[in-house]
Amino acid sequence: MIQYIKSDLFTHAIPAGKKVILAHACNTHGSWGGGIAAVFRKKFPKANNEYSQYCHKNSNLLGTSFIIESDQPNILIACLFTSDFNQTPEQIVHFTKQSIADLARKVSDYKEVEKCDGKVAINMPKINAGIFGVPWEDTESALQEFDNLHFNVYVI
Repeated sequence: MIQYIKSDLFTHAIPAGKKVILAHACNTHGSWGGGIAAVFRKKFPKANNEYSQYCHKNSNLLGTSFIIESDQPNILIACLFTSDFNQTPEQIVHFTKQSIADLARKVSDYKEVEKCDGKVAINMPKINAGIFGVPWEDTESALQEFDNLHFNVYVI
């Protein structure tokens, strides 16, 4: 399920005793250089360093996800590796499906994360729609395939 929230992603309320997942589409080069990624870099410098090191130590990241304990307690950052800047929008959507499926596997056993209607809540902006240039409707269609997750999509 996708729920649209007109607000800033970084103002998402953290339920007592829970961790929240803030997800965004990432490149595989280890650079949160522009768009929403630059905001993540400024808000979570420790997580940015961990993401960068992870990218430089690993290959074949497209279609995978990486969960980072953020600089702030109770916030997990989910990096969705959807592009290395060489993909068409169709390929990015394909890698988005793979990275969301990978994330779903990784968070399925998390007891302490925020849930909505019994499903793990993934909080995100309109991923891929900025620098990666994918029409939002294409990514939205991909997200709708995951009925085991609840997506809070933040729009300003």
